[in-house]
Amino acid sequence: MIQCYDKLMLKQKNALAGQKPTLLLHVCCAGCASYCLTQLVDTFDVTLYYSNDNITDQQEWQKRLDEINRLVAIVNNGQFVVQPVVPVKVVAKPHAPQDFLQAAKGYEKEKEGGKRCTICFEYRIGSSVQYAQQNNFQFVTTTLTVSPYKNSRTLNEIGKRLTTGTTKWLPNNFKKRNGYDISIELCDKYNIYRQHYCGCCFSFAQMQQSCETNE
Repeated sequence: MIQCYDKLMLKQKNALAGQKPTLLLHVCCAGCASYCLTQLVDTFDVTLYYSNDNITDQQEWQKRLDEINRLVAIVNNGQFVVQPVVPVKVVAKPHAPQDFLQAAKGYEKEKEGGKRCTICFEYRIGSSVQYAQQNNFQFVTTTLTVSPYKNSRTLNEIGKRLTTGTTKWLPNNFKKRNGYDISIELCDKYNIYRQHYCGCCFSFAQMQQSCETNE
């Protein structure tokens, strides 16, 4: 059965109105988080969880984290397009790119969107779910569905499968209702850095090869 994950999220939000439940939001970058936060901070007590060992370059990893912190400052200072019911918080998982490379071993030559990406999704969402459960968050979800290059069904199925106990997976498809286009507009509005590749050294190499081919 085809699930409309965006409608499921909206239904859940309506049921939770006024309760301010805690939500751990796995965040890949500030650009993607920008739109997702417009859909969540009016209902949830949001903590952004920066778990991205796939970003193998340390400087890139730090640059994206710095941008996330800057975005959160904008949100909490009342300058954002939506006002949060509770100040947004940020937690960064210590950077361990070697763990991601070990998880992706054997799939280095896979094209973007293939098996290596599914492994990456499970790795990052799994890390986020584990943190949410250990810290008694009521809900957990990810910003990854805002990307037009990522399959929302795959991401939601992974999240739902990995989430057990009292923590619940919040279904979503943030690319719906022009989410991706709005994220670009928000990046322009707040001068937020937008990268041109997902994060791992493999996607960076493929991005470079694509640029060279198009020159």
